[in-house]
Amino acid sequence: MPIELPAGDPCIFCERIEGRDDWAVIEAADTTITIINPAQFEEGQALVIPRRHAPTILDLTDEEAAALMLAVRRLARALVDTFDPDGLTIYQNNGVASLQAVPHAHVHVVPRRYGSGWGEGPPHLAALTQADQEERFRQDALPLERQRTLAERIAGHLAG
Repeated sequence: MPIELPAGDPCIFCERIEGRDDWAVIEAADTTITIINPAQFEEGQALVIPRRHAPTILDLTDEEAAALMLAVRRLARALVDTFDPDGLTIYQNNGVASLQAVPHAHVHVVPRRYGSGWGEGPPHLAALTQADQEERFRQDALPLERQRTLAERIAGHLAG
């Protein structure tokens, strides 16, 4: 069963990449484009977007995925140098169930500050306090043997 994608035709990222809309570009590389996220949950929040339309990370080629992560790392370093944040949050959503808003793969890179108004993470996690997360982790923690079984099961599906 395929991942359910959010609506978006035409794709707003493709429209912008093709120059039909304007945005604040940080870096324009051959395979990726890096922009300031118009929704600034934290100052400096940015997006790294593959130039080719790919609805999810699963739709990227190996080369595109590698270029995407290298661009994320370059951006992360630049955000640290620019904003001297307390930390970075880097996340990527795939499908409606994960709150993906645009049906074009992209990675959020967010400089974080203690005490910011963003809560404990991305907006969909912000309602959870640190204590809630720790309690949830304790409750949801699997026995080691089950963890190993899952790891082996997943490892069997890794593409060489």
